[in-house]
Amino acid sequence: MALERNPVTVVHWMVFPGPGSTRSVARGEAPASYVLRTVEQVLRDPYFGGIEVTRIKDPDVRRQVREMAIRYGKRLYYGAQPVQLVNEERWIPPTDIASANEVHRRQAAERLLRCVDEAYELGAVSLSLLSGRDPGDSPGNRLRQEATEALVRSLAEICRYARERAEALGREPLWVVLESFDRRTEPGFRNMLIGPSTEALAVARIVRAHLGHFNFGLLYDLSHMRLLKGPGDEEETPDAIRLLAPFLVHVHIGSAVLDPADPLYGDSHPRLDYPASAIGEEQLAGFLSALVDVGYQGPIGLEVVPRPGELSEAVLTSTRALYDVARERLDVNYTLGSFYWHTRRFFTDELWQVLAESRVRRAERVEEAARARRRPDGLTPADGRLLVLAADHPARRVTSAGDDPVALGDRLEYLGRILRVLSSPLVDGVMATPDVVDELLLVDWLVKQHGHQGLLDGRLIVGSMNRSGLAGVEYEMEDRLTAFTPEAIQARGLDAGKLLLRIDPGPYSRYSIQTMSYVAQAASSCRRLGLPVFLEVLPVERVEGRYRVRLETEEMIRAVGVAAGIGEATDRLWLKIPYVPDFYRVARATTLPILLLGGEVLDSPVGLLEDFERGMAEGPNVRGAMVGRNVLFPGRDDPRAVAEAISLIIHQQATAADAVRHLVQTRGAEERFLVERLSAAP
Repeated sequence: MALERNPVTVVHWMVFPGPGSTRSVARGEAPASYVLRTVEQVLRDPYFGGIEVTRIKDPDVRRQVREMAIRYGKRLYYGAQPVQLVNEERWIPPTDIASANEVHRRQAAERLLRCVDEAYELGAVSLSLLSGRDPGDSPGNRLRQEATEALVRSLAEICRYARERAEALGREPLWVVLESFDRRTEPGFRNMLIGPSTEALAVARIVRAHLGHFNFGLLYDLSHMRLLKGPGDEEETPDAIRLLAPFLVHVHIGSAVLDPADPLYGDSHPRLDYPASAIGEEQLAGFLSALVDVGYQGPIGLEVVPRPGELSEAVLTSTRALYDVARERLDVNYTLGSFYWHTRRFFTDELWQVLAESRVRRAERVEEAARARRRPDGLTPADGRLLVLAADHPARRVTSAGDDPVALGDRLEYLGRILRVLSSPLVDGVMATPDVVDELLLVDWLVKQHGHQGLLDGRLIVGSMNRSGLAGVEYEMEDRLTAFTPEAIQARGLDAGKLLLRIDPGPYSRYSIQTMSYVAQAASSCRRLGLPVFLEVLPVERVEGRYRVRLETEEMIRAVGVAAGIGEATDRLWLKIPYVPDFYRVARATTLPILLLGGEVLDSPVGLLEDFERGMAEGPNVRGAMVGRNVLFPGRDDPRAVAEAISLIIHQQATAADAVRHLVQTRGAEERFLVERLSAAP
């Protein structure tokens, strides 16, 4: 589960505002019995790693809270925001520690220095605060500049005082943590100077990086994300977390209401499942994904407020449940952080030069490698399932991956990624065109020359046959055999053939019928030679001059019916088809074994893993996958790790969640696998 090492805390004065929701806890005046009972309720729960408290005026209650935290082994965090917002002193203006008036600024800062003392008395590890009211727009933004300068002076004083007190007490200094709030002037909002994340970042850089106060950090609240506006007046997104990451030491999970007609309109922190909540599961998941992405290690505080008639315990339970649902999502657990797969660290330019030279001077080694290859004992491993890498796209004029229209056109990159996948023992084989097969055989020969086991030994090699259906060409559906022939597959010592049949019922249907005839003849020839055939069948339609696959259940059922009748016999025929809704109905359209295909390239493999988990359970004849671009070009991720994740689903009946965990833990492993086997090639 994502973020499982981050302590979950409760913002006590919000979740437990006081008897009858009186907000007496925020004023520091709640009955001692209420404070002690609710604090202990949180601290004794093993789910929570700490609690966030504010001013407690009774020194005896403060002592008991401190002792309770020590007894339960939990951390205390001090929030000074209620002290600033309640402002019982009255004479401190709303601009608070950002007051351009130096007298007012000092008064506000001194109030927070007293909070520092109380935080140390409680044994807290941090003190969070807010900036003070935004002075508003002015010519040249002069008022905000003056306020920001005042804020920086105040923060520097508080950080310095916190360190001095820590030294006198012989303990670690408090973190001084600035929380960002909205700048809306309507009732129900806070209208604070800080403010947009870009400005919070600028303040953090000055206070920590330039002034050297390393006990300073930032707090970001999910509820405020929907209320803050960026430089272009656009709503902030989870990218704010990535922006603030170097200074982020605390986050809150809360919500707001953006509907002016709702009675809770504003920065009201309702429960996350409140009907008008501005934060739902998707926003929460995106926020948590960003935290995982930047490797955030700090506390995560649950900050919700019960409304009249709502029990604090019930509101806290619902928030905790939604938080757990979000952090258990696969897209939250699948994150890359700063990782990216760099093929040239695996398949270097030097190795590429060795291969290019071998193409000229040692071309005969391809035949030698084909003869020397140890073929698999059978078509499938003992479990009757298969994971085969598909590497035949460029031969049909398909070179795009993601935003790059010719990603597959860089043969060093393409071949390096194919070899990366084949470096895993969890992949059963490869399907490719003659050029790729020959390149792999040559690499295999080079590897064996250095005394290592060949990459292709015991692997299934499937020859791709009809590749003349060039993408984007007017007569694309007439897809003749232009790559391997059945006889060439047998002569090369390969293990099976692969054919493609796309069914276009539109004006160009005659070309699909012609291709069907080519496919039937090739499939029959393969059978006579004792070669299994993998037939990819796709229903397609022409839209604006280009073909797209029709991922519709009924169309797939019809296409499977056509494919199952191809050739003079089907005892060696497998089908390759995409996953579609109600896939069990498609699987029931035939008794032939089925391999799933990957489809278009996605930024994240999570959806593919989920589809394969579902697909493998949709019928006894669903036997694995033959996937290409989605494995070879999985965004920034490692092709081998993605392939292994799929293999776990196929061969070990792993869940998609298990597969994602494996992927995250193994990406980048054995990066020098090929270099170590081919360095100093003779």
